Amino acid sequence: MHGDRRLTGRRGPGHGERTLFSMALVVVSLLWMTQDMALWATATCAVGAAGGVAGVCCFGLRYLRSRGDAS
Repeated sequence: MHGDRRLTGRRGPGHGERTLFSMALVVVSLLWMTQDMALWATATCAVGAAGGVAGVCCFGLRYLRSRGDAS
């Protein structure tokens, strides 16, 4: 019952929303990298920025493909 979308009325984030979240992760990670931090924290920010870029590429392409199919 809880897994049925028709009954709960909820949906997950779409490809466009995930693209925006990934862009926000890139921006925040790059902003934090400008601060004087420990090496491990800078490395964590670099990994976050790289993951955000991968998310933008992946979800951005899916979003563009879904928009192309809609027209």
